[in-house]
Amino acid sequence: MALTSRKKRPLDRTVPHRRDTRLIIIAAEGRETEKQYFAQFRDTRVQVKVLATGEDNQSAPQHVIDRLTHFREEFQIGEGDELWLMVDVDRWSLAEITREAIQRGYQLAISNPCFEVWLLCHFQDPPQAASVCQPIEDALRAALGGSYNKSKLIVSQFVDKLESAMQRAKKLDVKPEDRWPQNVGSHAYKVVHSIRGLVS
Repeated sequence: MALTSRKKRPLDRTVPHRRDTRLIIIAAEGRETEKQYFAQFRDTRVQVKVLATGEDNQSAPQHVIDRLTHFREEFQIGEGDELWLMVDVDRWSLAEITREAIQRGYQLAISNPCFEVWLLCHFQDPPQAASVCQPIEDALRAALGGSYNKSKLIVSQFVDKLESAMQRAKKLDVKPEDRWPQNVGSHAYKVVHSIRGLVS
């Protein structure tokens, strides 16, 4: 999409940035967790913005992709910027929505069954028999010492374990070309890989 002078570039001006700062825009299904997690990535060369589900609780994938599309129409998106769709497998049929995302030029960061798989990868391999999120959340809660609150993520617990998370998530992703993990896993690592590539 070409840059136009009429649209505002959605940079956070309170954060140091450069003229060529790139944007990673993530439309997420969750209300708080993804937003809090990705706030750790602050650099002058890349800014990460999470378009989370709001008070209306419209978290179905179609609503999430609509938020991303609306954002792209409203703001100035540059050639090197990236737009990501981040949803979970657990409650949705994703074939149609992922096809639409790809047609629109969005990248996919889907977790099976839920985003907590990615968080758990910071500490250990997730249970492979989990078809719903509860056993993943239980394992994450245990790894965090008995407490996990989606609304109040303590990001410092994850920061120094990022390398381990990347290795575990990549190992789980036996078919990275698939639109989403067919078994327990998360493509959130692809977003982090992209962020790190822009920073280095």
